[in-house]
Amino acid sequence: MYGEPRKIRQVAERLERRAGGLRSEAEALHAASEEIAWVSVAADRMREHARTRRDELVQVAREYDEAAEKVREHAAEVQRLLDLIATVERQVRAIVSEAIDRAKDAVGSVVDGIKDALSPGDEEAKRLAETPMPPSGHKDWLDLPDQIPGVRL
Repeated sequence: MYGEPRKIRQVAERLERRAGGLRSEAEALHAASEEIAWVSVAADRMREHARTRRDELVQVAREYDEAAEKVREHAAEVQRLLDLIATVERQVRAIVSEAIDRAKDAVGSVVDGIKDALSPGDEEAKRLAETPMPPSGHKDWLDLPDQIPGVRL
């Protein structure tokens, strides 16, 4: 198998969940840093560092979302190719099957033609063809002129 679109989509879902987790983490970090009542230069630096970290986490979450989208696109392409393979396979199998049927029909027609050429074409000819022949020199040959028209005595 060339790929399983369902499993590929599951990878995209995991990436999306991770992106959501990073966004939640970023918001929680920002909220926690803003809620602290601490006032000082150090507190301001901590808040600035928390905002920077939040922005970094949000950017990483965007990258996870972009990766998830690319993985989804890949899954869609794999599915498209699998569908195309199935379509081509069905058509080729149908064409080959039809060709086999035509070949069988042609062979059957040839066989029927040979049978027709080798066997009598009408009932009289069929009856004559089925007439048992006595062994060479047997007296039953004398009965055949009564059974087979056209024998001259």
